[in-house]
Amino acid sequence: MTMSASTPTTRSTGLRTSMYLLHLDWHLEGAVPAAERRHILRALRQEIDADPRPLGVALADLGSPRALALRYGEGGQPRPLWSIGVVVAGAILVAYWLLFGTFAGGMLAVVDNAAPMSAEATFLFVTVVAFSDDQGVGIGWASGPEWFVVPGVMVALALLLGARAWRLVPRRARA
Repeated sequence: MTMSASTPTTRSTGLRTSMYLLHLDWHLEGAVPAAERRHILRALRQEIDADPRPLGVALADLGSPRALALRYGEGGQPRPLWSIGVVVAGAILVAYWLLFGTFAGGMLAVVDNAAPMSAEATFLFVTVVAFSDDQGVGIGWASGPEWFVVPGVMVALALLLGARAWRLVPRRARA
């Protein structure tokens, strides 16, 4: 049994190509509409696959993903970077919950150290209660609207700032 030397190989499954196109996609998001972005990425993947040169040379000829994206979006209105906004909003939400958990854990440690004791404090408008006595140790918080409103407002602001939502307003209107 012999193997054919002319078996076509595709580079599109390569990690390096995929990472390059992913970085390009991030930068293109702020430069061109989604449909055009998909078309550009598909065409570039086909060009990279068809290029007979080594992959490193083909990617080096394209330049950095950011510079290439700027060339595609040249002259156009900058667009919001929604994917970056989602990442920033997620990071803010995780940070909020970590800080809230640390605050609640600290309160619990204090009241447990001075048992029997109970304490009530506020963390960004949310009332937190901790107690420790002969019956047990516990922690709780108010279930009012602030429980959802505070993280919701933080996430919404982080999404808008991370995405650079002001890019929705045309340049002439901003000037």
